[in-house]
Amino acid sequence: MTNIDQTNSIDQSIADKIVERIPEHTWDYVKATLITHIVDSMPSEILIKLTNDPEGFEKAEKFLFNYYKNPERHWDLINDVLQLFGDEYVLILFDSMELDKIPQL
Repeated sequence: MTNIDQTNSIDQSIADKIVERIPEHTWDYVKATLITHIVDSMPSEILIKLTNDPEGFEKAEKFLFNYYKNPERHWDLINDVLQLFGDEYVLILFDSMELDKIPQL
């Protein structure tokens, strides 16, 4: 999904470690949070290419939810946000999500 030439260079093992530590029952919340951050930071020209709408934020979110829907894409999502935002930002974001406090239903 990301173009490595235009993004941050990361240690791939960081994505592995993050994915391993995310409780299974929190993935919907994690995806929603990360996708919101991706769309909110998306340059308008990318938003327009993706949705054909300069205000297509909801369409972009739906597109990304569909793209990352399959659990096999968990690692891809984490890797993509690490490349887009950098490891420090992503780790702070995960800390703020407090996944360990989300009860399992």
